[in-house]
Amino acid sequence: MGGVVLGGAVVLAISYQSGTPSSGGASPDAAPVEEHVATNIDWEFIDRLPNTEVKTGVEPAEQPPVAESGPREYVLHAPQFLREEDAQVMQAELMLDGMPASLQTSPRDLGGAWYRVLVGPYSTEPDAQKALDHLRERDIPAQILARPLSVAAPAA
Repeated sequence: MGGVVLGGAVVLAISYQSGTPSSGGASPDAAPVEEHVATNIDWEFIDRLPNTEVKTGVEPAEQPPVAESGPREYVLHAPQFLREEDAQVMQAELMLDGMPASLQTSPRDLGGAWYRVLVGPYSTEPDAQKALDHLRERDIPAQILARPLSVAAPAA
């Protein structure tokens, strides 16, 4: 411990003798900073900007049609995996916790498949939100997806 204190004292003494400012003050040979303040600013762009149209040569993208407001069900999209075994483990953990979990497989661009874990469906958004909160308490990332009510799927 004594060596650390002695070493610190030596460093302070050397920096003091070399003229290095230790308090953050300005050195005596530093030139003062001159401030230039613009006094004559032209603010014309504020008036012109709202009336200006920028042409890019690109047509605006068409917006997808809004789905009709029919009956909906809510599903939680939990993690997705590259290995089916990992997805099955997550599904089993959720099912043991009393949550309705299923797997969905979809192809990947690079070959193989994604194995998605879905929780639900839930008939109301508050029920889905409650399940989402439960997953987040377990540090499982998920998001709520609303989809048209499927005829074959039972409501939770």
